[in-house]
Amino acid sequence: MTLKAALRVSAAMFALLCATAPPAQAAAQAPGPDVLRLPFPQYDGGLTPYTFELGHPLLMLVYDSLMWRDAEGVAQPWLARSVQRSRGGRRLTVRLRSDARWHDGRRVTAADVAFTFNLLRRRSQPRFTPQLVDVERVTATGPLTATFDLLRPAAGFEDQPLADVPIMPSHLWRDLPAGRRAPAGLAVGSGPYRLASARRAGGYVLRANTAYFRGSPQVRELRVPIIDDAEETFEALRERRVDMVPLSLPRGVAGGLGGSLGIAVARGPAYAGTALVLNTRRAPFADAAARRAVAASLDLRRITRNVAPAVPALGGFVHPASRWAAGAPVHRVDVPAARAAVADLGLAPLRVLAPDSDPVRAEAGRQVVLALQRAGASATLVEVSPRALSRALGETGGRPDFDAAITSIPPLVSHDPDYLRNMFGSDPRTAPLNVSGYRSAEFDAVARRVATATDREVRARAILAEARLLARAAPSIPLFFSNGAFAYRSQIYNGWTYIKGTGIFDKRSFLPGETPARGASRGGADPPPVAEDGDSGLALDIVSIISLLALGGVAVLAVLALRQRRRPR
Repeated sequence: MTLKAALRVSAAMFALLCATAPPAQAAAQAPGPDVLRLPFPQYDGGLTPYTFELGHPLLMLVYDSLMWRDAEGVAQPWLARSVQRSRGGRRLTVRLRSDARWHDGRRVTAADVAFTFNLLRRRSQPRFTPQLVDVERVTATGPLTATFDLLRPAAGFEDQPLADVPIMPSHLWRDLPAGRRAPAGLAVGSGPYRLASARRAGGYVLRANTAYFRGSPQVRELRVPIIDDAEETFEALRERRVDMVPLSLPRGVAGGLGGSLGIAVARGPAYAGTALVLNTRRAPFADAAARRAVAASLDLRRITRNVAPAVPALGGFVHPASRWAAGAPVHRVDVPAARAAVADLGLAPLRVLAPDSDPVRAEAGRQVVLALQRAGASATLVEVSPRALSRALGETGGRPDFDAAITSIPPLVSHDPDYLRNMFGSDPRTAPLNVSGYRSAEFDAVARRVATATDREVRARAILAEARLLARAAPSIPLFFSNGAFAYRSQIYNGWTYIKGTGIFDKRSFLPGETPARGASRGGADPPPVAEDGDSGLALDIVSIISLLALGGVAVLAVLALRQRRRPR
């Protein structure tokens, strides 16, 4: 895309956003509309714990967890009235609220809690089951009291799993046949919204649970259309068919939003990130020296400013805004040393895989290839479908077949770094996300300290040691965390709460008494991109306007029509 063409696209997008401005007098609308329309990029099944794929925020409008993160991203009691530890941190006693009810009117009990966790332990679920590796047993010791006995004092247990796992009604799930993934009918939870309709063509309709124990939701009905095409998503915004879209806004355009445009932007840290993973099972990256050469060639600041508005991951896999951030850089760029190592190692030509459906990560792959070439390596970017990338990484059960690949950093890492055990641990039973094949007794020992340290300062030191070890071993190199910028029509609804790390699409945004998004703004210029040595930051920046940010573990929008249309055929 030429500069002139890019500017034309930018102007067109800016005009499109300007066209969304409602009349000035509409600003006085009531904060709680009857209907709010929120697009979602794919149909996500029946929104039950065993049928959803991307939509954890949607799922958790229907269900509740024992804890839930507040605006600072810190887990607080939710279904639980209190959580207490004893026996050196290896026993958690959870006392439930007495006013929580399932959507069918039955009371939420400790038997439901015990059933949920024991079901997830014996019947694998990719997101939740790995969080339960430290659970020995869960017992209902009273109508509203559940006891968790742990194999060791899992210091992050209050966040994961207690703030992540949805509690299921045992009276509907306990007789589920082995071949079924969910009970018949619409999902039944205890959350602030009831699922009223779920159709692949029509999307979802959720209606307020007016008897919700934390107060009746401020929006009566949520309509969730499925829009998997970027141009159509913005057409829906222009035509006022949707009221909020989580956007990664491009530089320059964000400064013109708000005011007479009627669009506010809530900004804040987004913990979902992007990384380069290396296959340590085979040459050349079975050799730690080759991995370190790649890491030393990557100038994360340069990569970041030429990809998207983002924060370079200089401190490792934990976002710098997390309360568990290392506080000091662990990544070191040294291109002359990388060039010398590449020459000494005689690296064979490398293929860097990247998803062809995600322009941000595809461009990240291109920037990595440019960096490797500057260090003297022969490297090629290969864009593949998400399905093909998953197969190459071995995520579908086959043998991994890749040199290097652009992947995601799960946001759960920054909420609690104990999650890194799932990504780099040596035991495949407890490390289902270890696509690099990395095995290290030293890492396992440090990860155990992270998991078991009960003193905050001791745990923080262990997390820093873990970050330094991963930076030195380099099985995967974290690149950046995309900035969170969530656009919404403030005249339609202005009650959004920004949850640090995940954004405004959260159940707290719909409940009374919550803190409005402090990151809301009506502009604010971003610095221009810097393009060097063939780095095309501007072209991607125009495209990035149509990328949907991760929604707490949700992948970016899979179909980006503008990018597909501009490809040469």
